Amino acid sequence: MTDKIAEKERLFNEWFMKSYNKLRTSLRKYGMLDEDNFHDNYLSVRKQVVTPGKNITDYEAYFIVCYKKTTLVKIKKENRYIHPEDDFFLRCGEEAKFISEDDLNGCERLVKDILRFIRQKFSYEEYRMFMLRFYEAQFSFKALAECMGISASAISQKVCRIMDAVRTHSGFAWRNQMLAVESFMY
Repeated sequence: MTDKIAEKERLFNEWFMKSYNKLRTSLRKYGMLDEDNFHDNYLSVRKQVVTPGKNITDYEAYFIVCYKKTTLVKIKKENRYIHPEDDFFLRCGEEAKFISEDDLNGCERLVKDILRFIRQKFSYEEYRMFMLRFYEAQFSFKALAECMGISASAISQKVCRIMDAVRTHSGFAWRNQMLAVESFMY
């Protein structure tokens, strides 16, 4: 049985190596090629190909269908979030002292208060991790681990603790709901 699985995996890997550039070109037709999704899709499809009882023979069609599906799921998840423009957080960060509080809109004031809350409640190192992960550079946990010299799981735990503190802060939740109502009304 394991010889059969090894053979399926070998054939799929050979096909993938031969088809790599063609697949990338084909997938670009559907929009921008997402490198992470492409390689994650390879691992997922390879796992499906070697699964006993599955008989996938048209690797290309299966790969493309799986890629499209995961891309659509990713887009759907991503559309649940709002991505402010680059200067949005610059107006709210520590360096934004030159901007009057009166010149900030409700969302900018909320972000500024959340960042102030994080700076006061957590260590400066944790605050920097949070800022580098979500606002300034959007570092991955792996990249943060390399920079900070601690494990990615430790960073993930610290950042999740910060996120939980912000989410459970009743004042922030209420203000966020009021902003949502206000934007709905206009």
